[in-house]
Amino acid sequence: MRKVWEWLKALPGKVWDALVNWLNSIRRDRLYHFICGLIIAAFACITLHMGVWCFVPVLFAGFVKEFIDQWRRQAFDWVDLTATMVGGLLIALFAI
Repeated sequence: MRKVWEWLKALPGKVWDALVNWLNSIRRDRLYHFICGLIIAAFACITLHMGVWCFVPVLFAGFVKEFIDQWRRQAFDWVDLTATMVGGLLIALFAI
């Protein structure tokens, strides 16, 4: 891990600044959606032995969350649903 950190510190200043700015530009809510997608898919893979199909509960949970947001007079956000699905599909890739 120390070697990775030294490599990251050795990146040129502009590249490092661009990476940090990109990571800071991600909305916290979308990061939460991504992490929840990871957790739901990992739970489905480990406890339910769903394998590659572990993204199905993630899709269901993402749609339920967005419908609840719409019911609360907020907008249905496809980008939030996509962030949730990306987290779930990442775990599905590891389940292959």
